[in-house]
Formats: sequence, structure tokens, C-alpha cells
Amino acid sequence: MATRRTNQEWQTLFECYESSQLTQRAFCEHHGLSLSTFHAKRQQLTHLQTPQTNGFVKANVVEQTTRYHMTQIPTANMTLFVNDVELSIPQGTPAAYLAELIGALS
Repeated sequence: MATRRTNQEWQTLFECYESSQLTQRAFCEHHGLSLSTFHAKRQQLTHLQTPQTNGFVKANVVEQTTRYHMTQIPTANMTLFVNDVELSIPQGTPAAYLAELIGALS
């Protein structure tokens, strides 16, 4: 029956192999290890120790609100069509606000 080893025991064996100057085959024969198990476990432990990156980064949602105060009561609305969006905006709306709004919709 095969001997079950912990990950720590395997790690110790791999460290011994690295300092042994033996080939993997000779090391496995000397320690009674299956060469295929040695390869598989080494790859598994290497994979566990390698930091995993999945391509995602943490994003923080920041709400930006633009507020403006009208000094005059608008008498009529302007209608703008931007990228298939119809905007009905009070006349007298500051141009900077309109530019920011149109930029956000683009």
C-alpha cells in the first residue's frame, strides 16, 4: 500500500531532491517514490504556492453629482439629440454643465 504524505512532507522531499544532485528518477528510486507521483505532487504544490491572479482588480464606485443653481426661472426648454438620446434642458443652463453632460453621454 502506498504511503500517504502531507504537503509538508512532500515539500521536505522536494527540498532534499533540490540539494541531492540526483536526477529525479534516481532520487525517486532511492526514496521508493513513483516518478509520476513525484512530478504530479511537485506541480500541485508549485501551483498552490504561486499567487493566483485572475485579471480582476478591485474597483471603487464613486458617485459624482453636478449641481447648479439657476439664477433666473427658465421660460422654455431646449431639446438636444445626442447619440439617440433626447435631452430636454431648460434654457439658461450653464454651457459647462451641458458640455460635461454631453461628454458623459458620448
